[in-house]
Formats: sequence, C-alpha cells, structure tokens
Amino acid sequence: MGARNVHFVGSFPAVSTEDAMRAMLDGAGPRLRTLPTGETTRYEWYVQPIIEGLVAQGVLAVKRSGSWDSSRNRAVHRAAPGARLTGDMMELGYLGEAGEALPVFQRLRAERDLPELSLQIGMPTDFTLTFIAMGMCGVRKHRKAFRDATVRDIAGIRALAGDDVVLQFEATAETVLMARTQPLHRQADLALGLGRGIAELAAATPAGTRIGVHLCLGSMRNKARTTLRDTRPLVALANSIARQWPSGRVLEFVHGPLAAGDIPPSVDPGFYAPLAELELPAATRFYAGLVHETPTEAQQIETLHMVETALGRPVDGVASACGLGRRPRPIAEALVERADSLAG
Repeated sequence: MGARNVHFVGSFPAVSTEDAMRAMLDGAGPRLRTLPTGETTRYEWYVQPIIEGLVAQGVLAVKRSGSWDSSRNRAVHRAAPGARLTGDMMELGYLGEAGEALPVFQRLRAERDLPELSLQIGMPTDFTLTFIAMGMCGVRKHRKAFRDATVRDIAGIRALAGDDVVLQFEATAETVLMARTQPLHRQADLALGLGRGIAELAAATPAGTRIGVHLCLGSMRNKARTTLRDTRPLVALANSIARQWPSGRVLEFVHGPLAAGDIPPSVDPGFYAPLAELELPAATRFYAGLVHETPTEAQQIETLHMVETALGRPVDGVASACGLGRRPRPIAEALVERADSLAG
C-alpha cells in the first residue's frame, strides 16, 4: 500500500448508513483514517434538511422563499415570530446521526480488522450554517445560537464516542468568501474573522476533541458556488486557521478543494504554486481534493504530481473536492476507485 490516504468528505449516495459505509470501505478501506456516515438523510441537499428542520421546530421562518435548485436560489430565513434564538431551542441532528452510525461503524471496523479507523461526523461551521440559513445579517445577529447548538451536539458526540470520532468542520461560506474576494482575501479573513471563527468554534469543544477542516466551494447539484483563480485563498485560510488553532484540540487534517463541482482540476502548474506557502502543524494532514471523473487517470496522476511539486512533499491523502452525495451512484463508486488508485 502506498503512503497516501484516501479521504471521503462525507456524503455518499446510498439507501442507508451501512450501505454508504460498506461502499467506501469496499473501495478504499485500508487507506482510510476516518469513515463518514454517508449523511444518508441529507446527502443530496447538504444543509437544506437541517434548516427545514429548524423551520418545523418553530425556530426559523421563511423570509424569502427559494427553489434550492442552486445556492443562489436558496430560501432565506429569519427568526420565527416572537422567538429569541438560543442554542438550546435548536436541534441540528448531528448527535442523532452519530448515535445511529456508531454501532454500524464499530461492527464494520471489527469486521474489516481496521482498529485505527475513526468515525467521521461532518457538520458545517456555525458561520456557514447561519450564513446559508439567514444571510450575513443573520450571522451578525444569531451566529452565537448556532454555535451553541453545534457545540452542544459535539459535546454529546464526544461523550458517546470519545476518541473514536473525528468531527469535520465544513467551511463553505468562509472558503467561498475568500475565493470571491481575491486578491483581497487576506483582508476579508481579518475583517470577517473567518479563520479565527473556525478556531474559536474548535476552542468551544471539549478538551481533546479531534477535528478536521474541510475547505469547500459548495457542490449543490454538483455546481460549485464559485471557482478559484489559484490556490492562494485556500492556503491563506488554512494558514489562518492553523495559526489561531486552540491548544488541547487536535487539528487532524485540512482538506482543500482543487476542483469545483463539475469543473475538473486545473492543468496549469501555476494554479498550485501557492501551496508552497502552506504552513500546517507537523501532525496535521493535508488532503488534496483533486479526484474527478472528467480527466483520465493518467491526467489525474499528472495533476497530483503538480500538486506535490508545489507543496514540496507528497500529499497526505487524496479526495474529491466535496462529498459524493450529489453524484449518481455509479459515478460515486468510480470516484472511490479512482481515489484508491491515485493514492497508491
């Protein structure tokens, strides 16, 4: 087996958690450090079911209706009439997902004899969830409630699974804002506290919590919210997070999207050159999100070579740019196979 790992971002098109987990294990099991649940109750729609759940709970109300056929056309929400949003009134569903997945994971881990494998539970950052649900105005007014609800579920998951679980923070809004403000992305990070906010969310979790960060350009209906000119915004955000990371919490990995939905990775070496400036802690793995169905495997090998040349070392793992849940099952399975092959 080669030195690189395979990383799955989270979602997978499957009828059940066990179906999703088995598919990922069948394709790349020995190369996995973490195994996601497949997010099978929400894999096609990312956070839409979470937000609609908050509406059903009487927490949010629709401010502007939307079709959700793209991220631009999503519904925008406000606090429900008479409601003062607090974390204890929100049920986000992460703890329930972990509770359902944990016994399945433990059984499959024993069956495959992979004792070092950890369960991966993905969740948007508080900034991303608030921004998608309520827009920037909502971030200013109500982010704390979303953070408190997120941290409550994280504490519950850690109590349930301990060190057997890695939480994946999904920083979609932060990454999109960094990409869209280039070349002023560093100023945007400072002004909006993007990297700092992710580090503060980590600091609010129980001591010892294992966390990975998925930088994300979005993939609703397999269409990214934006694209990158080059990898500078990714590097700047990753470095900002690492620089401000709290003690006592483990930054397991940073995943960077090097493709964008249906757009394959760049074939220009200059696109990847800023990776030379990536400064992660020695123990933090970097996962290159370059696995894509459009290029041939030979072309993907060349892309991987460009990435590792820019980085100055082998990547710690390969991945797709986002979850596979927005892809038809045959394509998702082909991408699992491609990732396993590229890691070798």
